[in-house]
Amino acid sequence: MKKIYYILDTDMKRYTTLLLHRFSTFQLQRPKFMESPTTKRSKMSDHEMNKPTQTSSNTTETREINTNYSYYDWHYNQPFYVDKTLLIKELLDTHHEYVLISAPPRFGKTLNMDMARRFLEIEIDEDGKAIELDVDENECCLKEVQTRSKNFKLFQGKKILEKKEFVFKHFGKYPTIHVNFSELVGHNFEEIFVQFKKILNKAFRQHAYLEKSSLWDRVGYNKKKFMKYFDPMKYASLDEHDVKYGLVNLAEFLHGHHGKRVYMFIDDLDVPIHTMIHQYLSINDKWRTIELLQHITGNLLREYKYIGRSLFNSTLKFSSLILQKASDISHYPFMHECMFPEFYGFEEAEVKYLLEKAGRLEDFNEIKEKYNGYNTTFCGSHIKLYNSWAIMNYLKTGNFDVYWPASILDKIKQTISHDKIRPKIAKIMSNQSCTVNYCCFPDTSDIETLSKILCRNEVDKHLDAEFFMQFLSEQGFFRSTLPYRTDLSLKIPNRTVYSVFDEVLGSIDSINKYYNHSTELIDKLTDSFEDLARLRNEEAVHALAESILALSESERTLKTKYELQSVLDAYMLQKFQHVSAKCSTSLRAKCDTILVIADLHVMFIIEYRSVWSPNDYDTHQEIPDRGYDTLAEEASLKKIFPEDTPTVKNRIYLQIMIGRFKKFIILYSFNNMKLSTVYKGEPN
Repeated sequence: MKKIYYILDTDMKRYTTLLLHRFSTFQLQRPKFMESPTTKRSKMSDHEMNKPTQTSSNTTETREINTNYSYYDWHYNQPFYVDKTLLIKELLDTHHEYVLISAPPRFGKTLNMDMARRFLEIEIDEDGKAIELDVDENECCLKEVQTRSKNFKLFQGKKILEKKEFVFKHFGKYPTIHVNFSELVGHNFEEIFVQFKKILNKAFRQHAYLEKSSLWDRVGYNKKKFMKYFDPMKYASLDEHDVKYGLVNLAEFLHGHHGKRVYMFIDDLDVPIHTMIHQYLSINDKWRTIELLQHITGNLLREYKYIGRSLFNSTLKFSSLILQKASDISHYPFMHECMFPEFYGFEEAEVKYLLEKAGRLEDFNEIKEKYNGYNTTFCGSHIKLYNSWAIMNYLKTGNFDVYWPASILDKIKQTISHDKIRPKIAKIMSNQSCTVNYCCFPDTSDIETLSKILCRNEVDKHLDAEFFMQFLSEQGFFRSTLPYRTDLSLKIPNRTVYSVFDEVLGSIDSINKYYNHSTELIDKLTDSFEDLARLRNEEAVHALAESILALSESERTLKTKYELQSVLDAYMLQKFQHVSAKCSTSLRAKCDTILVIADLHVMFIIEYRSVWSPNDYDTHQEIPDRGYDTLAEEASLKKIFPEDTPTVKNRIYLQIMIGRFKKFIILYSFNNMKLSTVYKGEPN
């Protein structure tokens, strides 16, 4: 059996681990298979990583932070690595020097950033001198470069090395600064401020060679200023002015030492925004935090003589708020026109390539249903993408897992069942169009609103339904079909997201609260299914249609395919769990619900549809023509009920359609016999 390696975009997970560490009510465990040299090293405390050695009284020699290991190191040579190295060329070929890329969690943002950094950064030898790499087309020279450069080895056999002229010009040519905002979490501004001082210390210590640089012999360069950030015994005394100009100072020192402008990398730019949203900070602390970050990024990007290019990663468009004082930022949001669409997530051909390499190409259709469906556009053309973490997790575990932290899901689930949100999501889940206005310039008040909704559950008072839908879109819960600047036409991207919404909106408590159905109506519905299982005739189908029609005549009528399925699944589960029967929403493409009544040896296979014109009713042969396979059904049963698979002697196929004017159409087939049709409900 082939061993499958796990390749993971750690983008959202690193943020989550740090964020949830602050929330004592939640805990996120990192699976053992995700351990890497980077992971193990990151478990060291700040004190251990920066622990000073025994020194003389005149100098403070410290242990250098090892930057030779990175996320890209862990991935580049794995059997199921997907080559995205041409992104480096795209980034440098674009005339935009300051680029912000925002995409949903776990689409490869951190991995791509680290890949670009390892390609571009100047490497330093043991004496603190830049390694001169004369990369040219001479084979002997290339072998010498491979011997001297640890970074060059990471790109052997990759597409970027085919662009020889670009490699000769840019490989290993730039001083780089890499900082990660994932640690900027705290209960108040003071805690976040302390965390940023630690980030600055780590950034300076990545360039420990500067401590012995000849730079300090030149006029205008102050080593004491450098040591204030660099020395682990001194950085805690940094004041607000020092913090605001810390990255600028580091860029100035690197520019002076190397004589070249710096390439700046800032990952997880919006983690402080997530902190404000998911952990309640005072309004004053929010303002102070945002103002601090605006000054840091604004000061940094105004220093054109020090900073050559910059790349920022984020999930939310809110990150643009942090860059408000910086000019000339080119933002490429995932939901709109994107300059680099093929480099984030996996395209269909890449998924097939990975499955074929794993010897599991037959799984493609199932993966396509569960995980694909994210859209972005490039030059007016739609590009459909899969979540990269989800695909690699499936290759590793064989499970279709959701790709959001449990804490995020729990808070969102509290809101989506609200009366203002539920109808919109139900509409989208029924494959209908739902267009919301797009807020291009969110501000601090929007952050405060989301915080009150998600942290304090003040939904009724503060919820702006359309803005919240945009927030969900940026988190990856929807895809846009009309990526314009002023509105978003939303769709459910895949069955994984569908199952998240179905879990909430399909719960019995949520349904009863929303539809206010009586006990008598619920009993009538479930009894009609039991009667149909026993009698298996057209009269029993008519009775089922009557019971569904009765449910639709409540204060909130059943108007969509999703609402119909949600109600019927919930009520059938409530009833039949007491009679040794089970109901489950199937993730197979061929049906929506499997209901097994064990003591009657009957399995219902049910599809739900919404129909809006008489022509849509002409589907009498659709179920038989799909050719349901008895063996496939048995395999599906065992997958859903692994411990106690009931004996099934009879199969009842139902296609339940909901139309206008409270009209229900049921297409009915028993053991693949001739299909009959029942209509119930009359036009108003």
